[in-house]
Amino acid sequence: MIVFNAFWKRSLRLAALLLAVCTAGSLPSFVEPVEADDGTYYRLKVKLAYKGEPQDFDVVVGCKVRLISYKGGSGNTYEAGLVPTVFGRRMSDGKGLVVRPPNACNGETTANGQVQPDLLPIVVVYDDADTLDFGTAYLSEDAYESPLSVLQFGGATIEKATRSEFEEFRKTQPNLVSREAYFSAKDSDDGLKAKHFTRVRKPLGLACHVFSRFRLPEEVRAIARKYWPAARPTYWRPDTYEAQREITREIWRRPRLQSDGQNDPLRSWSALNAFTDRGLPTRKGGGLVASSRGNAFPPAFYPVATDYMTYRWPADWRQWPSFIAGKDMFVTSDLNYRGGRMRGFAYCGADIRLTSEQEPIRRLVDQKTKVYRVDGQTVISKLPAGNLGDTWIFDRDEAVFHHFYFGLDSTRGDV
Repeated sequence: MIVFNAFWKRSLRLAALLLAVCTAGSLPSFVEPVEADDGTYYRLKVKLAYKGEPQDFDVVVGCKVRLISYKGGSGNTYEAGLVPTVFGRRMSDGKGLVVRPPNACNGETTANGQVQPDLLPIVVVYDDADTLDFGTAYLSEDAYESPLSVLQFGGATIEKATRSEFEEFRKTQPNLVSREAYFSAKDSDDGLKAKHFTRVRKPLGLACHVFSRFRLPEEVRAIARKYWPAARPTYWRPDTYEAQREITREIWRRPRLQSDGQNDPLRSWSALNAFTDRGLPTRKGGGLVASSRGNAFPPAFYPVATDYMTYRWPADWRQWPSFIAGKDMFVTSDLNYRGGRMRGFAYCGADIRLTSEQEPIRRLVDQKTKVYRVDGQTVISKLPAGNLGDTWIFDRDEAVFHHFYFGLDSTRGDV
């Protein structure tokens, strides 16, 4: 009998909600979650200052939250994985400041020791709060300590929260990131149609690109010198894929590598590439949603943009043919190194989507020369500059940049 009573109680609540909506005469695009779900909740507190102005965040996050979306009057119920996946607010100068909460969906908190006390979440400063299509992510202590930084970081904690606190947060704290912008960056046209969304022309910049830089072991340097072009350019790639495989095979065989700086310790590949949605590794082995400190450490990340990001294209699609015609080349990789001063940053953008109806535009792009660049210098190689993918760019015979990608979205995430 208790089960049936609970069922009817939930049904009456839902009926009351529907009656209130109908009485109002219109259907909202998104309403608060219903009470009957198996969600868990936590509160992420982040102390920040933007250009000296305090910008503390207090974000209540829900996991496996059952939500009702009335977009288009469909009344569909679905379970979101992480809400909000990203949360932001507008700055006084028109920039957007966005926090990506780490995943702490299994009850991890700072108090119970399952979150490291030096937790370091991803924070992104977007150039334009109206579009949020291009931003600079802060990925390590190096970024905050950089003279180029506009942020100061004062720490972050995770606390338990309740459903009522989650609902109150969503009522009182508007998210700068819209659902249309979020899903336009990750969904297909069919996926957007199912949600009754129209693709925005400047989607949220969710795709973040970096190159990790590490020093070449002496044995690998000897092999690299064999393929270093005779003109000895600073930035280069081997002229053949066979040569590239010979060098990189020796790199992969090394169980431990030294990162960017001369004083960086040797680390395993697993430590070098450690990167999850559970926070960012710190120099002392913390920074993560984890019960113990590990061997992860902040890689020497450097930001990279591409000419295929929407922020470099006109918002009006009708201007694309003339825009492409006016370009001599397309930069597949525009790496910003600056002698190490950009260490710790990433660039996050939205990729251009060319539909089947835009095949003529695709052919125009394909006809253009493609290049890789570092600080404006063309990377020398006889190999074509294809997609970023598994790209290696050598810095003389001393170091190598290796491309790395991560997304700010989450599985079944929402905002």
